[in-house]
Amino acid sequence: MDSGLRLSGLKDSGSKLSGLKYLLGFSTLGFATLASAQASDPIVEEILVTGQEIGRLRLQQINTAGSRLGLNAMETPASVDLISALDMAVKGDYGPNQAVTRSAGLATNANPGNGGSSVSARGFVGHNSTINTYDGTRLYVTAGTVTFPADTWTLDRVEVLRGAGSVINGVGAAGVTINYVPKTPRLGENSFDSLVSFGSFDTSRIAVGGNLQLAENWALRLDASQHDSNGHVDRADEERKVIAGSVLYQPSTTLNMRLSVDYADIDAPPHFGTPLINGRASDSLREQNFNFRDGFARYEDIWTRLHTQWQISPAVVLRNDTYYLDAYRKWKNLEEFTFNPETGLVDRAFFLGITHDQQQFGSRTDLQFSSSLGNMDNRLNVGVEFNLIDLDNGNNFRSGGFDVADSVPVFGFDPTQVPAGIPIQPAFTTETTQQAVFVDDRLQITERLSLVLGVRYDRFDFDRTDLPAGSTFDADFEEFTWRAGVVYQPVPGLSLYAQTSTAADPVTSPVSISAANSSFDLSTGRQFEAGLKQQLFNGNAEYTLAWFDIEKDDLLTRAPGSLITEQIGQQSSDGVELTLRLSPLQNLSLEFNGSLIDAQFDSFFSGGVSLRGNVPANVPEKTANLWLNWAPFERLQLGAGVRYVGSRQGDDQNTQTLPSYAVVDASASWRFSANTLLTLRARNLNDERDFVISQYAPNQWIFGDPRAYEISLRYSL
Repeated sequence: MDSGLRLSGLKDSGSKLSGLKYLLGFSTLGFATLASAQASDPIVEEILVTGQEIGRLRLQQINTAGSRLGLNAMETPASVDLISALDMAVKGDYGPNQAVTRSAGLATNANPGNGGSSVSARGFVGHNSTINTYDGTRLYVTAGTVTFPADTWTLDRVEVLRGAGSVINGVGAAGVTINYVPKTPRLGENSFDSLVSFGSFDTSRIAVGGNLQLAENWALRLDASQHDSNGHVDRADEERKVIAGSVLYQPSTTLNMRLSVDYADIDAPPHFGTPLINGRASDSLREQNFNFRDGFARYEDIWTRLHTQWQISPAVVLRNDTYYLDAYRKWKNLEEFTFNPETGLVDRAFFLGITHDQQQFGSRTDLQFSSSLGNMDNRLNVGVEFNLIDLDNGNNFRSGGFDVADSVPVFGFDPTQVPAGIPIQPAFTTETTQQAVFVDDRLQITERLSLVLGVRYDRFDFDRTDLPAGSTFDADFEEFTWRAGVVYQPVPGLSLYAQTSTAADPVTSPVSISAANSSFDLSTGRQFEAGLKQQLFNGNAEYTLAWFDIEKDDLLTRAPGSLITEQIGQQSSDGVELTLRLSPLQNLSLEFNGSLIDAQFDSFFSGGVSLRGNVPANVPEKTANLWLNWAPFERLQLGAGVRYVGSRQGDDQNTQTLPSYAVVDASASWRFSANTLLTLRARNLNDERDFVISQYAPNQWIFGDPRAYEISLRYSL
């Protein structure tokens, strides 16, 4: 079943590590030589930049997460954001989850059970209410997990659409849509970039990348990185290896084709949290890992894409994206730990061995027309999409995994090894076919007023075979979603907007439905949103303000006195979000965003008890981010910021509260030359003790890293 890459990744990580280091070394030498020899006008990426360059909201830039019409943020009747590669580099956000949670209203809920990528937004949390796309292509999540992209080094930017967005990419977007946009080749450019860093917990990072024009109509882009860390927790090592390559062929000004291959190999920290003792966890307790000595969580992805764009005429553009994803996941861990006050020991249980072997093949084609209706400009996009997703799932449920349990001392215990004789066995296979038709339109009614409309129809056909019993079943569901928005620009640089939109979320992963859930429909939601966006002082100050109201129906729950699960639940949220970035001086910039939301269950039951009025688990009702950049003189840049996440409920019953936290980060960069930058960075500088990322199980918390330091050297040509 394993490919050669999988065998090397899971059985011979040492040889792969050496191979990647050699590749990085040859890439560094090759790109540096070619860039020096061929670049007649070298392009140098200025990582040390003025405050004004960092502090922009980029309201005038196109945001493809918000629509397929090529609209910028000012033209989009929705709350959108853009995080550039420069933002991520300056703030030291190496992981995608770190980067995206700098955006207003987003907070992490990451743990190994969700691939380390779960976020909350606008009162909703998890992958059934969050869409992740890569290069505009939807990643269909298996059983609640997605682990791609693995590293921000390969990214050009991250685009965010907050709120109901199923009309863009299909079911599963009540809370947020996140589009990760990779770096791509460019004609007329030869460049090289590299980074080496070392830090606390034996963390090291080496990364290289660059663009090379191969011929008049050909260009190549290659990026690679390796990130290693021992972590602050015992036996919680992490290793990420990422390679992204792309070739551009542009035979004419009207036609271009781009072939891209991205590869990621991740050994995630096999740490599932710290058991609390009387509701607390000492510093030394947080360093304990109660998992097996050789527990692991490993992910491997190969993503191949062919993008074609043809300008058929000045008024018509044809685009096609065809792609193939091969994803492999494997977990083998002891996952739940509870302190027993009667024995003074930690009870360990829930031994899970799981494999996901998933392939996704798909294609999306759309036509964009520019025309006029009377004296009104109109931009219309019409498209179709098809995906075929195959999943082979294995687990140790039948071979006795759930029977493994023991008790160990709080300190000084033998973690033991993964038990022999409890193999991972084939469990089930699924085949999911997804088809969609979508239409987007923007009508410029007057010079100042525009109307943006969108509709989408999705259909899923699902077949599952449970291998032990040999039983099969099928299911299908379909949904029509839409949005309608209006944008009014009374003066240049100011947009007022309002919109209503719908979303449809699956009650479980659409590619791993169980027999018990096969008869349920999608949960449906609607959103009202209004806001304003403005750019002031020649672009030196920008802000957005949004109000939203979301209601999600058809949640699975049981009414009191009933043993039958029904779709009678309802959840809602409303709130405001503010984003502000300004550059009062050429060498000074400030970025701030914050959100206040009121999220609750309107109708929901647990154990026969109504949870009406309760806050859904893992939803912070207050979040904020602040970042300040200051370049006191030409060679020096200082940066500092804080992430704030308010308290969250650990469960839907609201019996346990996760504390609020405020984490301070800071950096100082010195530019030795136009090509060389040295950076000192501190993360969690205030050593926040209440830095709780998520609750994995009752009284079992996953804490963020304590104070850590890093030194890095970046060299560019």
